[in-house]
Amino acid sequence: MEKIGPHLVGLKIKSDVAILWSRDSANAISFMPFTSNALMPWEPGRATAGYDSLVHQIHRALYDMNVSADFVFPETKDFSAYKVLIVPALYIADDALLQRISDYVKSGGHVVMTFKSGFANENSAVRWVRAPGPLREAAGFSYQEFSNLEKPLSLKGDPFHAGADNKVSYWAEFLMPDHAKPLAYYDHPFFGKWPAITENHFGSGTLLYEGTYLSDALQKAVLKHALDAVALTGPDQQLSAGIHVTQGVNRMGKRIHYYFNYSAAEARPAYSHEAGTNLLDGKPIAKNAVLAVAPWDVAIVEEK
Repeated sequence: MEKIGPHLVGLKIKSDVAILWSRDSANAISFMPFTSNALMPWEPGRATAGYDSLVHQIHRALYDMNVSADFVFPETKDFSAYKVLIVPALYIADDALLQRISDYVKSGGHVVMTFKSGFANENSAVRWVRAPGPLREAAGFSYQEFSNLEKPLSLKGDPFHAGADNKVSYWAEFLMPDHAKPLAYYDHPFFGKWPAITENHFGSGTLLYEGTYLSDALQKAVLKHALDAVALTGPDQQLSAGIHVTQGVNRMGKRIHYYFNYSAAEARPAYSHEAGTNLLDGKPIAKNAVLAVAPWDVAIVEEK
């Protein structure tokens, strides 16, 4: 470490994706849960799905795809440093925050937003206009009705190719598009009248909205759809689940790539970045060469 330490210290990581985390929304949803079988915290059998599980699901999907993400907050004044802003269940928000999100989309940002967003103001009062309130123009839809789901539903035609995991649960909003494009419908004789997922072009950006709680695999597929659209996926996002990749820029201005092998077998991922040197063994590695990583080990490559 004494030899390579100067190459690693002070590493700066820049993420193109951010998750908007709201303490007020987390508290409000725990008080007004979206699961029909939710009980008080001290009662047995309490439903496990809530704000925290939704945020964890989204973050885990990004992690599994080797996509780094920062957390931003309702107090964040400017989201323009990010290409994609993910907004889980922003149930509590003042008009100013919703306007900043709308302006971000209009200026070329890309938002992935989930159900129950824009519903109540900063005082937890339901807005007198149709949801999602001030976000209606950016989202391209409105709704005034919703329902709990007694059991999971499929999406018609498996639009995101999730196979057996093509399921949604707990909550369904009856989205009425103004000019948003429906991406998926509920596979149900009544709920199927309304889209479950929509996408809207607004200004120079887009807002993708999930009106229901997606399965883990479906959430990952929807996020990949959003990332693909803005060219944030590449070879690192195709690696097997046991390989985790992260990168940053060191004090010398050189890019550093970490390849972690979280498995009991040797991994041989393709190194898709510019030619460099594996700092741990001093061997050069060319772009698109195979990088051998021992079980439970790591390779650290510094670009030339």
